[in-house]
Amino acid sequence: MEEKEMKRIAAIFIAAAMIATACNVLPENGNQQPRKGGLVLGIASFEIDVPSIKSSVPPDTNSFVLSVTDLLGKVYYKGLYGERPDSILLPEGTYSLALVSADYSVPAFESPQWGTETQVDIVADEVTKVLLECSQINSGVRLVYGSHYRELFGTSPVNIVQGDKSLLYPVGEDRFAFFPPGEARFDIVTDTETKPIFKRTLRSGVNLTINLDASSNSGESAFSVTVDTQATYETEDIITDGTFFEEDGLTMKTAFCVDSAARHLGDTVWVWGYIVGGDCTADNVNFFTGDIASTTHFAIASSPTASKRSECMAVELSKSAMRAELNLVDNPQLKYKKIYLRGKVANYMGSWPGIKNLSEYKY
Repeated sequence: MEEKEMKRIAAIFIAAAMIATACNVLPENGNQQPRKGGLVLGIASFEIDVPSIKSSVPPDTNSFVLSVTDLLGKVYYKGLYGERPDSILLPEGTYSLALVSADYSVPAFESPQWGTETQVDIVADEVTKVLLECSQINSGVRLVYGSHYRELFGTSPVNIVQGDKSLLYPVGEDRFAFFPPGEARFDIVTDTETKPIFKRTLRSGVNLTINLDASSNSGESAFSVTVDTQATYETEDIITDGTFFEEDGLTMKTAFCVDSAARHLGDTVWVWGYIVGGDCTADNVNFFTGDIASTTHFAIASSPTASKRSECMAVELSKSAMRAELNLVDNPQLKYKKIYLRGKVANYMGSWPGIKNLSEYKY
């Protein structure tokens, strides 16, 4: 047989072998089936130590809603966590896992929402085990009405408004009301009118107690804060004459919070925040985990539980008198104090917005 003919026959055999091999791995429709791996899920045990929340018993995790989706949004599982398969078979790839205890988009008392979100990589022919750690993801608010408030407003409740939803908080109520994270407005409801008095940004996983009282000093507002060791409970004291105060940075009463002030580069304004640390650099802050070494500046944040550089503004202490009064090396008692500052918002300590040219302060 000629060499040319033998090569042609060999090529036919190779092609036939390739077709036979393809028939073993391709389904009838001609599309290759992706290789799959198994996903096994568990929930980390957690205890709820919340003495100020009456419904503090751990929730039934079997009633949590679990969803498993790929990065394109295709849903592979959505249902009760307790009804999930022992192992969820998934094509090799990256998936988003979401676990939530209930849908609490409507404000309600005693309704803490628990959940978590994460991503996981599924490897073909392997079992991937994931332990889901749940935490509170909505926001709690409790109002404590002071004696002067009751003298001035009687039993007039406060309506907590968030978007098109609201919840009335009566005088004498002592439970936490829960809301999705975001801005909320607080309105006094009297027999003749409803009028707003202040706004607050409610943060995920934070339960805020507001001690609301009245003052004979028109327009006065005062604030203080306490922080527990879990950094999830905060207490704020507000004294009001019943008039509304909106953030505009023009006065101490209407001072910007740190988050808002960062959007006013170049402006000289009033800003309020909690003193959360010192020794700022472009990358981090000493959040009282060690000795404070710098006397030239300190860090403030909108929350006393801040733990990231991006949540902070560095405050420059350029004037000798203010440096002596405010630096944390000589004044460690200022930790977690709420402070009002008037200065220029400018990039400081790297490219982060900070406060320079400090002219006034009060805490």
